[in-house]
Amino acid sequence: MKKLFCFMVLLAGSQIWARETPVPAVTTLPAPVTVIEKWGVEAVPWDAWFKNNALITDKGEYVHFFWNAQDFKVNFEVKDKKTRLAEAALELVKRLYPVDAKADQVKVDIVYVLERDSYGLPKWDSLQQVAHLEFLRSKAPKSVKKKTDLTAAAMKKVFDKFELY
Repeated sequence: MKKLFCFMVLLAGSQIWARETPVPAVTTLPAPVTVIEKWGVEAVPWDAWFKNNALITDKGEYVHFFWNAQDFKVNFEVKDKKTRLAEAALELVKRLYPVDAKADQVKVDIVYVLERDSYGLPKWDSLQQVAHLEFLRSKAPKSVKKKTDLTAAAMKKVFDKFELY
């Protein structure tokens, strides 16, 4: 990406100085996210939510998923937040698990990126942790159709670690 500069000309007496100053990048705000009134796994546009917001890394012994849910925060600030985050983590792994990865162990970090730099990259010191989940892909349900599929007892069976921040 090219960095744009403008030149400021300073006049002082008979001397002229030119100085480079960075031009702030023009940022476009994402379209507002629709609040999903009747939450259901089928009702959520997961592919659109994960596109450009997820980073997947095959670490060999496990696959790490890092998802910025900031743009969809309004849908997770609810009473059943834990269930919705669990569903999101399972969908993330189901849809974006690398084809060539061999590890069964999965670690998912869900964060809110509060600030970005002028290039649009996250400012790592501005991350707000939301949840950290660890589970075996082989123990994860193939699909979650309704809220009753992810009861507290079912989540204990699926997730080895579930930390909500």
